[in-house]
Amino acid sequence: MLEVMSEAKQRVSTRQMLRVVDRSVVSRLQRIRSRFVYIIQATVGAALAYWVASSVVGHPQPFFAPISAVIILGLSGGDRMKRAVEMSLGGIVGVALGDLLFQVVGQGPFQILFIVGAGLVVGSFITKSPLVSNQIVFGSILIATIFPPTEGPGGLHRAIDAMIGSGIGLITIALIPNSPLKEARREVSKVLRIASSILNDVTHGIRDTNPEIIRDARDAVRGTQNDVNTLLSAAQSGREASEVSPLLWTSRRNIRSLERILLPVDNAVRGVRVLSRRALVLTEDGDTVSDKQLELLEELSEIILAVGELYGRQKRDHDEAIEIPELVQRLRYVGGQAGMDLIEEDATLSAYTILAQTRSIVVDMLMVCGLSRESAVAHLVPTSAHPAYPPEVWERDDKPSDKQKGQD
Repeated sequence: MLEVMSEAKQRVSTRQMLRVVDRSVVSRLQRIRSRFVYIIQATVGAALAYWVASSVVGHPQPFFAPISAVIILGLSGGDRMKRAVEMSLGGIVGVALGDLLFQVVGQGPFQILFIVGAGLVVGSFITKSPLVSNQIVFGSILIATIFPPTEGPGGLHRAIDAMIGSGIGLITIALIPNSPLKEARREVSKVLRIASSILNDVTHGIRDTNPEIIRDARDAVRGTQNDVNTLLSAAQSGREASEVSPLLWTSRRNIRSLERILLPVDNAVRGVRVLSRRALVLTEDGDTVSDKQLELLEELSEIILAVGELYGRQKRDHDEAIEIPELVQRLRYVGGQAGMDLIEEDATLSAYTILAQTRSIVVDMLMVCGLSRESAVAHLVPTSAHPAYPPEVWERDDKPSDKQKGQD
């Protein structure tokens, strides 16, 4: 029964998994759903910024107000407060510089060349932030082309509009906050499911001595570091939203808990990529590893998939309270079996490397499940006569998941 279940899971290749998690119609609809709050924020923020600048402040053409609001709301990652100030500063300097240079050099291709160069020089002198420099240049170009200075305080109006838009953008984040956990959890689920499929293909490739399977998986996931970067950015945005919005202050503890697993998730994904690279070398040389190593790779792939699916669910607390301890037990089993005795006498360097990476991934996944690094390392069968941490190795002969699955 276990073999049938395992074989069914093995049928999902890395390319198929990528289509499921990133390129299918369902995933595209989920992407729209995940961005729905941002869509609301941007539309409300832009309209409100325009209304405040035009009706309340009385500016006739408050172009910079809605633009600034949308830019602030579209920034990803943390430090949006700082970047809002930087963008306001850049907008103010850009508008002032554009007004001044337009009066001096006028309008035309050569003048644009001079204005852009002067804007970059001034921006670089004021700060090392590229956002400020870019905003100075954008503001100067807009003033010198689309909105040339007019009689009266037009330049001052535009600078005020930039500040209004930035402020409205931050207020919108506070009053219409996005969920600080949903996006980050969704990205955790995505990268772990892809990592699981890579291990799945690696196991097939080694068993069949077929490097093409592994090479195809590696080619399919080129550039997936962007997904990890998106994960880190989503967590930073969530933390900042919880600090800005009073509506999310109660979520701070959950956000801190999620942030603690980001580095282990990143390390686990990197470890899988390193393992796949070594497995490719192994199969290209026509070598293999022991059946027990393949069994542990299969088990580890299933565990990573289970953790990824768990983080992709809407219902969290109840499921995690039940499933995380079970997954920890399964990881303890893998860690307790991943010893030097798995290596055959005629094994190559690649076999040793795959074993080492397997152990590292077990540690990373135990940390994802909530263990400290010290406790996670202690669950590995020692390969040293004097291990750094007292071993807490799973010593039972049967897998902890076997009985659970048998009861099901």
